[in-house]
Amino acid sequence: MPHIALAGISGRVGDCLRRFCPEGTEIVGLAHKRTPIMEGLAGLIEDFDVTDERKVNEMVRSLANSEVRTIINSSRPGEGVDVIEAERYSKDPTALSAYQINSRGAELLAGACAASAANGKPILLLHLSAETVFGDNVHGRKYTEEAEPPVPVDSIGRPGCTDSDDLPTWDGLTQSLGERKVLERYPQGSVIVRMHGVQGPRGGFFARTAAEIRKGEPFTRVRDMYVAHLADETVAKAILAIEEAMHDPKRNTRGIYHLSARTACTPYEIALKFADSFGQPRRLITPILLEELIESSRKAGRTFARRPHYTILDVAKFERDFYRLPTAEAAIDNYIDLYGHIFAVWYDGAQE
Repeated sequence: MPHIALAGISGRVGDCLRRFCPEGTEIVGLAHKRTPIMEGLAGLIEDFDVTDERKVNEMVRSLANSEVRTIINSSRPGEGVDVIEAERYSKDPTALSAYQINSRGAELLAGACAASAANGKPILLLHLSAETVFGDNVHGRKYTEEAEPPVPVDSIGRPGCTDSDDLPTWDGLTQSLGERKVLERYPQGSVIVRMHGVQGPRGGFFARTAAEIRKGEPFTRVRDMYVAHLADETVAKAILAIEEAMHDPKRNTRGIYHLSARTACTPYEIALKFADSFGQPRRLITPILLEELIESSRKAGRTFARRPHYTILDVAKFERDFYRLPTAEAAIDNYIDLYGHIFAVWYDGAQE
C-alpha cells in the first residue's frame, strides 16, 4: 500500500489529492496550523513548519521510519499573489513568507530527504510548482521543461530581487528559486511538477466565474491573456500517476514535468463557455484588456501584481510518458460535471 505524506494539506492541491485519492493509497496530511479533521486521510500531523530546519529534519526521519515513500510538497504562502508582490520591495524579502516557504522550505525538504536516503531510508520528494516561474512570453510560445525561468542575479551571481516587466511575480520568482534548490539538493530522488491553475469547488477562477454567472449581473473578463486551467480531479490523477512512476524501477521517473490543459483560452472565453453551459446570456460579460484591469485596480487603491499575457506550459513530455490531457474547453466541461450542482444554476437544459 503506497504511503504518501502531503505538506500543505489544507490548500487547493492538498484538498483534491485527499478527495480523489484512490483506494489502496494512504495519505498523511502535514499542516502548519490547527486543521479540522479531514475525511480520506490516514493521519494528520499538525504544527509542521516547512521553514523550521529542525522540525523538517525530524519529520522526514519519522516519516521515512514509518514507511512513507514520498513527500508531496504543495506548501504555499497563505497570502494572495498581490499581497506577496509587496514583499519584493521590503528591506529583507528573504525573511518574509514567499521566500521562506517557496524557496527555503523547498530547500530544507530536499536536503532532509537526501540525508534520509543517504542513511538507508529512501524517501522521494515530489515538489509542486507553477507556471508563474516564467515571465511573459511575448512570442506566444509554450514553455517546455527545458526552458530556464528568468532569475535576476547580482554582480557576483547571487539571485536578486530586481523588478522588471519581463520577470515573473515575486511569488513566481521565489518558486523558481525553490525549484533550483530541490534539483541541487536531491536530483536523484525528486520530481518537480509545474502546474497551471488547479480549479476546485471553492476559490479559484472557475468557481468565481460560475458564481458571477449565477448572479446574472454584468461583469468583465480579460480577453488578451491566456490560461490553461484543469479541474482538480484531473490534477490529482496526474500527480499520483507521476508519484507511482517515481517508484517504478523500470521508469525511475525524475526531473521536471508540466501539467496543464493541452490548449489555452482567455478568461473572457472561459466566461462565455460558462454562460453557454449555464444557459445565461453572453451579454453579461464585457471583454477588457489586461492593462485596463491593472489600471482600474490601481485606481481603486488595490495592490495588483503584474499578470503576464502568456505563460502557457508545453505538456508534450507528460503526454509522451503518461497519457493525453484534456483541452482547455474539455477541462471546463469536466469542472461543470463535477461541481455545477454547487452553483444551483441552469445548464444543459436541466437544473442540478
